[in-house]
Amino acid sequence: MTTDINPYEAKTVAEVLTEFKVQTAEGLPLAEIQARQTSYGLNEVPEESPSMIFLLGKHFWGLTAFMLEFTIAVSFFLHKYIDVYLITGLMIFNAVVGFLQERKAAETVKALKNRLQVMVRVLRGGQWGEVAGKQLVPGDIIRIRTGDFITADAKLVSGTASADQSALTGESARIDKKEGNIVDAGSSIKSGECTAVVIGTGIKTFFGKTAELVQTAKHRLHMDEVVRSVVKVL
Repeated sequence: MTTDINPYEAKTVAEVLTEFKVQTAEGLPLAEIQARQTSYGLNEVPEESPSMIFLLGKHFWGLTAFMLEFTIAVSFFLHKYIDVYLITGLMIFNAVVGFLQERKAAETVKALKNRLQVMVRVLRGGQWGEVAGKQLVPGDIIRIRTGDFITADAKLVSGTASADQSALTGESARIDKKEGNIVDAGSSIKSGECTAVVIGTGIKTFFGKTAELVQTAKHRLHMDEVVRSVVKVL
């Protein structure tokens, strides 16, 4: 759960509408949509797709890898072949474990990204219609109903709703939302109906930041510590 406070929490609905230059009765002008998509980007999480060779090969590069490789070379010249086999095995095992975990993280990001691709009711140029979730831009006026999956951070303009945020916070209790409250991307609406203005899309949303952290996190594996200890002993 993030400790960041959304700056739009403290702003009134009127202030948000003024900031995004939008009217609740008309929505954004059609001519403005393309400009905002260019400025803010699509409502999706950019996905890095490095090659499998790169993902595996990078585990043989770095401080731990260099330590292992240097130790292997020294052990080889000292004719300590048991050490060579042992350390080489540890190195390969460490690389495979890291590779598999990164693959799993990449698949998680892809799943999060796919969940954003749903249809959304949006008001543009005075007309209600449906667009793909990735086409939303800040300032869009959207209609939220029971069963909807929220694809962008939005501030409620009117109406009420009960949101399930367990996918984001881990809390199973439903959160009641009313005018002025923010409903985060990644939430699902269990009851109610309301109108809201989009305030954040893509990686600027709570959901997007979570997906980006999964994609960019570089945590230290327990295996790395084991390898360091073994090398130190040898």
